[in-house]
Amino acid sequence: MISRLHLTAARRPSESLPSGRVISAVVSGAAVLVLAACGAPSSDAAATAGHGTTVASASASASAPAPAPAPSAGARTAPPRFFADLVQGEPGGQSQLQVRDSATGRLVAQDRQILASGLAALAGGRTFVVAEQVGNSCFTRLYRLRLNGRGEPGQPVPLPIPRLHGVLVSLTASGTGSMLGYATSGCAKGEPGFIGVIHVPSGRTTRWGRVSLGDGNPGNVALNGALSLSSNGRLLAFPALRLSANSTITGQDVRVLPVDAPPGTVAQRSRIVRAGPYPPAHPLLASAVLSPDGGTLYTCTALAPAGHAVRLSADDSSGRLRRTLATLSVPRSSRPAAGTCPIALDGHGRYLLVPYAVRYPPNPQAGPEARVAMLDISTGRITVLKVSLPAGGMQPASGLLIAW
Repeated sequence: MISRLHLTAARRPSESLPSGRVISAVVSGAAVLVLAACGAPSSDAAATAGHGTTVASASASASAPAPAPAPSAGARTAPPRFFADLVQGEPGGQSQLQVRDSATGRLVAQDRQILASGLAALAGGRTFVVAEQVGNSCFTRLYRLRLNGRGEPGQPVPLPIPRLHGVLVSLTASGTGSMLGYATSGCAKGEPGFIGVIHVPSGRTTRWGRVSLGDGNPGNVALNGALSLSSNGRLLAFPALRLSANSTITGQDVRVLPVDAPPGTVAQRSRIVRAGPYPPAHPLLASAVLSPDGGTLYTCTALAPAGHAVRLSADDSSGRLRRTLATLSVPRSSRPAAGTCPIALDGHGRYLLVPYAVRYPPNPQAGPEARVAMLDISTGRITVLKVSLPAGGMQPASGLLIAW
């Protein structure tokens, strides 16, 4: 499935959040953000790793102190052959769909038919839902497409559902794609933001409001990461910031929202399963995804100070029984990137895919390089992929939105 956000609207440049006030939302279900740190005093072992480098034991670069319980007996023994991505930092928050080899990170195909603003994967690892803005309007249309055996995308097919109104900032799908979750922001400053779900066979939509998604959207909860939908389509999970009446940040949470909850506000209908104080003195809870059965919550936390490393953890669905799966150090050669670590979980719940650092070369004509960690949840085995991003100019690429 996919990974997504930080407080950055899909088609608007992100702005940093001061420790006390919300200035712009950090959500990128349409554009995933990647963490890097400046001058991190950590090992550079990962920086010298080649394509597909495997780290099998704990190290300063990527450590796995405690493997999580093995997935169910029916889980696949190999990761999906391909993953899809959108480049974060492209003009307008839209990007051509790219497909890469999961073993090496090598680019195998590009789809030029759609400039996508959102991406989600179905459980089989070959079928994806992509979102595209309708011209210059305030509407988004959703499509389904499938990869062939060589990783080449087929013809995008419009889903038989109404267009979504607003700027899409996050998209997620159930295992079969029969249920979709999304977050949209209004197209003008001050317009309300919503989290919603669509039952694709019937076209039935439910929305929950009063969620801040940036640029002045009102709300008492701010989405602070990508939405995640359980494989059965019954639960939505997401990281969020608690806001006071004057939009002061009072804490950070992981929230779970049942998709059969009646309309209302996000604060009313969701429950907090993990709560904590807000940075900069404390780690930033950057992303959260549900396991296929909704029983485990995988999180990525940017460790203080300055995000020199990120920690991957597994909790039960109530936020308890936390296990550290791995700690990934951002190499000294990396420079700051615009955001935090997203997580993509494969549809069978066996592997995590996490972009966690971006390195910008001295030559501005050369593209940045993203580091993507693939973690086998059962064994703790980590493979570090190096993925080349396009050179940018005014908006250099700063990360990937990944789905598999």
